[in-house]
Amino acid sequence: MMNEDATGRLLKYDATTKQVTVLKDGLPYPNGVAVSHDRTYVVVAHTMPCKAHRYYLQGPNAGHYELLADLPGYPDNVRRDGKGGYWVALNQEKGRPNATMAPVKHLVGVRLDGNSVQVEELTAAKGVTLSEVTEMNGTKWLGSVEHWNLTTSA
Repeated sequence: MMNEDATGRLLKYDATTKQVTVLKDGLPYPNGVAVSHDRTYVVVAHTMPCKAHRYYLQGPNAGHYELLADLPGYPDNVRRDGKGGYWVALNQEKGRPNATMAPVKHLVGVRLDGNSVQVEELTAAKGVTLSEVTEMNGTKWLGSVEHWNLTTSA
């Protein structure tokens, strides 16, 4: 069961002072955070609204929270991709209102470039869900909370 509760928070922990600061509150179902390559912002995936947002940590937009991408499914993590963008694992696709047949494969991940454009899709057999897509040296590492094994994809 998913809900649209907006009680999530984005927190910053200072290891030196051991203090926690609330950067943003009132977030709907936050489920994954990744620091940008240049460390100027973080990407926050929101499961229920199927969106990814960007929170600026520094620069002229510091403290600003904006939409990065409207996602084609329910995200369950976000990771940097090593190319200036992000992999977003999708636990489930959004409904397909005009579909006449159930797909043999379904969308389980998308790669967003640094400008929030979807540049790659990752599909899997029906019934497979992902909670993690990480890419290292051209190999994608795929993880799921529903399966005991870890899979790679070149």
